[in-house]
Amino acid sequence: MNPAPNGADSAADTSWRKIFRRLHGELTASEQRAGEYFEVHPEAAYRSISEVVADSEIGYGTIIRFCQKLGCKGFQEFKLLLVTDDAANDRSKDDQGDHSGSEAARRLKSDLSETLRLLDEEGLQRSAQQILGSRVTLVGGVASSAPLALSLAWKLCRIGIDARPSTEGYVMAVNATLLGNKDVLFAISSSGATKDILHSAEVAKNQGATVIALTNFSSSPLSQLADTSLFTAATRDPIKAEIPSIIAGEAVLEMLLEKLLAIAPERRDHLIQSSRVVSDRKL
Repeated sequence: MNPAPNGADSAADTSWRKIFRRLHGELTASEQRAGEYFEVHPEAAYRSISEVVADSEIGYGTIIRFCQKLGCKGFQEFKLLLVTDDAANDRSKDDQGDHSGSEAARRLKSDLSETLRLLDEEGLQRSAQQILGSRVTLVGGVASSAPLALSLAWKLCRIGIDARPSTEGYVMAVNATLLGNKDVLFAISSSGATKDILHSAEVAKNQGATVIALTNFSSSPLSQLADTSLFTAATRDPIKAEIPSIIAGEAVLEMLLEKLLAIAPERRDHLIQSSRVVSDRKL
């Protein structure tokens, strides 16, 4: 974290509320309103910045500036402070309801069932058709989304689709310049606000490629940019943001694969062929 201004304690050393009150007179009216919003809504720690903007009616720039004045690099770092606040912890505990059994099992069951319940059949159909009609499908995902990018690229290759995974920002952007109007960028970002993914999506759009998004938030910048969006409904804990479960994302990818094979059953022939060429590599 960056040092807090005017000698204030760093955000890591004291409550963000204390820093907020100490800096109150140095904040603009809109920044003060942002702080007051977070005081009343500690559950914002579990929301995306897009959701906070929509709920609070406070601009992106104001929220980012508020976080920076508290000594944080941005909203994601501020959420780590927010989630450790007593009020946020109390709210999180209240939201969990039933405390019996494994918390992880409850969360995964909820993520999976809610994702499948909300999965848009029309979006799934359109995504499958766009991929089947593509010359190349570039599958992009960085950090915690990288495993999903590798998984989808592998699934697509197994049914004869030229799919190329890209899990590093600079490389992804360069690869996006190679796309054209017959190509697809399948962009994966749980937050829908990852800079590397957004940049590559913008490059791909400028090249005339179709952009498909897989994200957790319908109001995210990525879903607004994409031609087609698929959504997960996974619980996001800021403390575990970089080690999230990918089960909800994998569920969507499995449903997409099923849809691809339903639309183009001849792709099963390549699945059989690809299985044969590696059959002697298995014991």
